Amino acid sequence: MPGALLNLAKTCCRVCRALSRLRLCATDVRESMIQKLASKIHPSTWWVISLALAVIAGSATSIVQTLSVAALSVLLILVFRENAPWARSLKFYLILALAVVVIRVVFRIVFSFSQETDDILLELPRFELDFGLGAIGLLGNVSAPAMLGALLDGSRLAAIILAIAVANTLANPRKLLKSAPGALYEIATSVSVAINLAPQLIESFARVRRARGLRGKGRKSSTLNGLLIPVLEDTLDRSLLLAASMDARGFGRKSTQSKGELLLARVLGLQSLLAITMGVFVLLSGFSAPAAMTLLAIGAVTSVISVRLTSRRNSRTSIARTARTPIDFAVIAACSVLLIVHFAWAVMPV
Repeated sequence: MPGALLNLAKTCCRVCRALSRLRLCATDVRESMIQKLASKIHPSTWWVISLALAVIAGSATSIVQTLSVAALSVLLILVFRENAPWARSLKFYLILALAVVVIRVVFRIVFSFSQETDDILLELPRFELDFGLGAIGLLGNVSAPAMLGALLDGSRLAAIILAIAVANTLANPRKLLKSAPGALYEIATSVSVAINLAPQLIESFARVRRARGLRGKGRKSSTLNGLLIPVLEDTLDRSLLLAASMDARGFGRKSTQSKGELLLARVLGLQSLLAITMGVFVLLSGFSAPAAMTLLAIGAVTSVISVRLTSRRNSRTSIARTARTPIDFAVIAACSVLLIVHFAWAVMPV
């Protein structure tokens, strides 16, 4: 009997170990499938998702909607983020979002613009300061609707921050810059150089300190002569090499373009800027959601046409550009449907 129990215990242990290995294998397979799916998504698609979530958060009318957008943003980041330096900023965005909510609530408690008497949540002594431009109320009674409004405003800003964090965390900046249109070529190059500046400076500092250690020089010598000057010299050498390679590849070369196309591109660019500005103003003012969406759509279409026309002027070659897949178009279509449903629900009579 004891032998049978011992064999049963050993069998249970083997089954548990097998189940544990199976669970680990399933986790690895699931993570590899998620990473494979994330690598197929175009970086600009993440920006489309981020902007769609930000628009929904900016026009939200309840804390439930803002919390849903924030939770969805955090879930996307946790599921699809890569093991890369730009994908480790979720903690910073969470702290920033929480700080925004706290500051907005504290601002509402400290600055009282009206004396409230109904549904009081906090009863505080009221002080008034007058600097000649009108009295400013400090503290005072805070009602539950006022506190709820402050929480809604703070959560709305926090949800927008987390929505933008989706693009900043999941979109590979180098792939995004490589697939930038020709009209943004110079800006993309500048941003690419700026992104690679910090790693190169860290590498230069490490190389100089290693060389000083091999020469037997301690850390007590002059920092200016020992570290900064060699690092700056190495930076200038890298800059000259970069400039020479860019010149050899024909950086800044312009192709011929008619004056009519150039004028049309500039007019469409100005029109798109005005349409997007008016659309954002109408959307945030709550005047008319359909009019705002129409203006934003006109601005988006004219901006795309303007960028296409301007890109013809910049002739460049690229290797292995990231192409959009059917997954990208499906995600963009889903974001469009989500925006339409959101604004249709917002204008629907109660």
